[in-house]
Amino acid sequence: MRGIARYTPLIALVPVITACHIVPQFSASSSSSATPPTSGASTSGGGSTPSTPSSPATTSPPNTGPLGVLPMPAGAKPWDDNKSTPMGLDAFIKAFYVDSAFTKEKALYTQRGFVSGTIQGWINADGSQQSIAIIKFKGSSGAVSLFDGLTGTLKDTPKPATSITDPADGGVGISDPTIDSLGNANAEIAAHTGAYVIDVHEFTASTPDPAAAKALLLRQYQSLKS
Repeated sequence: MRGIARYTPLIALVPVITACHIVPQFSASSSSSATPPTSGASTSGGGSTPSTPSSPATTSPPNTGPLGVLPMPAGAKPWDDNKSTPMGLDAFIKAFYVDSAFTKEKALYTQRGFVSGTIQGWINADGSQQSIAIIKFKGSSGAVSLFDGLTGTLKDTPKPATSITDPADGGVGISDPTIDSLGNANAEIAAHTGAYVIDVHEFTASTPDPAAAKALLLRQYQSLKS
């Protein structure tokens, strides 16, 4: 059993934003998986030395962030823990997963050929929040392995969550109307292209917005693929 991270904003989504001190919060949900090539994810924990370079040299296209992540929309405010450079293995696992899964996920990512990762999140002017995680591997097989694991876990999300797909980029995810303690609903969708996996979250007040999540994923997918 493996628990994939679920991160949510630490403030309720409201129409007017009065501060930009936002840090993602993580919790775990479980999924079944077998061997490393098709496993999904876990959690974070206290590692020390990355098994890959902590700041891999990666050139981003103009006007994008680490690993070519899309720039924030005009008027958006960044999450406080956004990083301006690609993250190494330990840093990414700690950020993307809950502590209890750190050791297992670090081993899986190493086997998959992890190169670097990034998570960028922001608060939009309308109070909704979005995040993009990009994970780069040495080859496409590592990306396919992680994608299969992530989407397999998403498919196991209990109702009232419903599955969403997008044939334009092969995206697979969920729209979950379950309201968290801060009044946030969530839509999440992932895709892969080449050696990259993209995972997008859309946090909105009361009702999930899968269309917005799909649109953001498609833009990021097209940007990386071009």
